[in-house]
Amino acid sequence: MIKRSFFAVTFLCGSLQAMVFDNRFLPLYFKPHTRRCDAPYWIRIQPFFMQADRAFSDDKHANIPDIDGSYDQIALANALVSRGRENPLRSDFQLRTTLPWTRRGRLNAQGISVYFEQPVGCYTALGVGTVFGSVNVRHEFLLRGAELLLPEGDRDYLYQVKEKMHEELGITPAFYKHTGFGDVDCYVRFGTAFDYTLKCRRLDPTLKFGFLVPTQSRTPCNNPAAVPLGGQGHWGVYGAVEFETECKEDLIVGFNFRAIKRFKKSYPIRIPLAGEPSSYGASVALVTVDPGWTFVANPYFSFEGLREGFGLKVQYTLVSHQKDFLTDKSIVDVPRSRTAALNCIRERSSWGTEHVTIGAFYDFGKIRECPNLYPKLSAYWDIPVDWLVSKRAAKTNCVSLMLELDF
Repeated sequence: MIKRSFFAVTFLCGSLQAMVFDNRFLPLYFKPHTRRCDAPYWIRIQPFFMQADRAFSDDKHANIPDIDGSYDQIALANALVSRGRENPLRSDFQLRTTLPWTRRGRLNAQGISVYFEQPVGCYTALGVGTVFGSVNVRHEFLLRGAELLLPEGDRDYLYQVKEKMHEELGITPAFYKHTGFGDVDCYVRFGTAFDYTLKCRRLDPTLKFGFLVPTQSRTPCNNPAAVPLGGQGHWGVYGAVEFETECKEDLIVGFNFRAIKRFKKSYPIRIPLAGEPSSYGASVALVTVDPGWTFVANPYFSFEGLREGFGLKVQYTLVSHQKDFLTDKSIVDVPRSRTAALNCIRERSSWGTEHVTIGAFYDFGKIRECPNLYPKLSAYWDIPVDWLVSKRAAKTNCVSLMLELDF
């Protein structure tokens, strides 16, 4: 049995990739698993569907593309001039100080995640978390403010010039569709359960240590709509503390805390020169990115046996990503303006998300003599909220189904 399980873990690690927390667009959050003491092996299959068309900004709700800054055609024209190009706008538009555009964005994603865990001793287990998904993102440009009152010919002219400016910068249309793999998450878990301790039916403290292996290159820097499925090619490690207690029969309370650190990596990124959004930066430079720490906390409550095997679960998940550190790798002297732009990107690299999860489940083995032979079916809805730390992240709703089997 152990040999077969070992081959199963090896296959999963080699063919799929991990569910991760450090992604401001896709809330691929782990749902805590209540372990059975008589069933050390555990597998979970979870298809999911995600959708978002708004985002959390610094001080208000915004559109998804505005996470990296507002789009102003005057700023983009000035950025081209700073590169030694001619200003593409007509002379009457060059006299303006601003020419803002509204960018609407929509994100859709779907996929399937798999978790597997097997024991390697009395207090130790090895596991892998995986996901395979598809993401589809598009951005739409609309003039706003006084520019809406311009004659139709001028509006068409601005649309055409905008596209020519993007072509001159090597930027593709803001549409992104990708299906593939993200990162592999392998972990080791240490812990044991204590029955009838401290006036509780069961205490289950756990320590978990894992590493994140990138299996896919980062998203292209010439597509402003690109959304990563993983950690942008960064290797990473994490540590987690998990605690669950059955306070009384069928009432379970738990709390998880996780700290994630991705390692530094060098690759080309776009750098703004005149206040344009970073995804439309007029300059491209090789930069070493050292991601900041990501902290995750999620308390939860589970009410089991409400009617035979039916139960409910409520969970709150908070994710806070600290600022990244960026170092220009150019061998020549770095212009002061580019250093200032890198500092601006660094300031906007921190983000936070919060979700409330509402779930219902049915444990077919709850009232059976041999519960290990029966699965547990669940349905969850992750709802974005703005209570404590939400900023610079998509307001993504996620609906998922889950099949779990302990054996």
